Amino acid sequence: MTTRLSPLDTAFWSLEAPDAPLHIGALAAFLPAPGVTVDPDALIGVLAARAQTIPRLRRRVRSSWNPLEGPYWEDQPDFDATAHLTHHAVDQSATGLEDTVAALMAKPVPRHAPPWEIHLLSTGTGFFLLFKVHHAAVDGLRALEVGMRLFDQFADAPPRSTTSTTSRPATVPPTGPLPLRLLRAIPVEARRTLRAAELAGDALLASVGGVERALLRPSELRRPAPGPPALALPTLDLDEIRTVRKAHGGTVNDVVLALLAGTLRAWGESDDARVLVPVSDRGGRRSGATAGGNRLSGYLVDLPVSEPDPRERLRLVREAMDAHKRRGPRRGAGAVALLADLLPASGHQLTAPLLRSSAPLLFDALVTNVPMPDFSFSLGGHALTGLHPLPPLAQRQTLAVAVSSYLGRVHLGLRGRFASPARTADLRDALDASMAELLATC
Repeated sequence: MTTRLSPLDTAFWSLEAPDAPLHIGALAAFLPAPGVTVDPDALIGVLAARAQTIPRLRRRVRSSWNPLEGPYWEDQPDFDATAHLTHHAVDQSATGLEDTVAALMAKPVPRHAPPWEIHLLSTGTGFFLLFKVHHAAVDGLRALEVGMRLFDQFADAPPRSTTSTTSRPATVPPTGPLPLRLLRAIPVEARRTLRAAELAGDALLASVGGVERALLRPSELRRPAPGPPALALPTLDLDEIRTVRKAHGGTVNDVVLALLAGTLRAWGESDDARVLVPVSDRGGRRSGATAGGNRLSGYLVDLPVSEPDPRERLRLVREAMDAHKRRGPRRGAGAVALLADLLPASGHQLTAPLLRSSAPLLFDALVTNVPMPDFSFSLGGHALTGLHPLPPLAQRQTLAVAVSSYLGRVHLGLRGRFASPARTADLRDALDASMAELLATC
């Protein structure tokens, strides 16, 4: 069974560069069961057996012989899940773990085989799983769905077939005489062209603002350093974030964005930062999108880093997010991902070299929130205690932040390209200072 990649998935596949891989990741922490010794070989065997049964993990990307057609998914005939799993013994210190994960995240997943990897990281007191999967294969919600099938609680669930969703055409093939079909297509193509022009215009205006910020207001946040990104894995108390929300209004996500604004300020930034906040668009119907592909849009939000009052920072973030929600995720420059659905597959392959380094012109940092159900999971009887989502970092991008809450804790993954790797670790201290500042206002 073969299936064309959706237009947005084709864009993700084409935009990847060796020094800026476009996979997403998650680092899961486990506490060994009482009286049970962690056996890495046994855990690898359990993971391999479960991964072998997941249809989405069997698929690889193949290029079409026709340059006008995009790549397609096919099941790898000799698929062996064990080839995608590796065990590492790592330093149990926080720094040793972060350095190991940072190095593994900097390496692309295979492009000749199903594009995913699982790394079992064992320490003296527990173990971690690093799951990497290409963004063309899944978005954050789909990655969570796939990852849950590796846990004990869902290991016996029947395999979910992708045939009924990803292999059907996005639209019904046209019927009738050719002249009539052409006449019917005119208004459809006109609307697509107008929408593409609108999105391209919004993106162009945002890019002009990005050039202005880079030239007139340079900062460390807009100067990516060469080399692989460093990593920090901070954790916050969800009840503290809810305390701030109850005192000042808004949503938990609003508080997190205001918290990040204060973090950048405590870290040494004085200028406002524009961040891209991805939004799932699975509730909408979009031309050219397959049911199983990525369905994303987003908001461009200016974090009020220059505002000294933490309460005012939260108010400004709340008002900005409310305004975006009223307009919806399909309007404005943050919806540039929707432009992918309006371009032919050949267009992505031709424009990818030009677009790979354009992200800094649209935004200074990526901030994504990955929802995690508050359900107790385990692997081989060992309890899951936390999960840090790990975002992709586009070429010439300096900072990406992913956030997820689980069982009363908020776990973050911070990836940054700074002149000193310690600057990424400094963000953890700045985050704690920003949280304390917000709590002091309650």
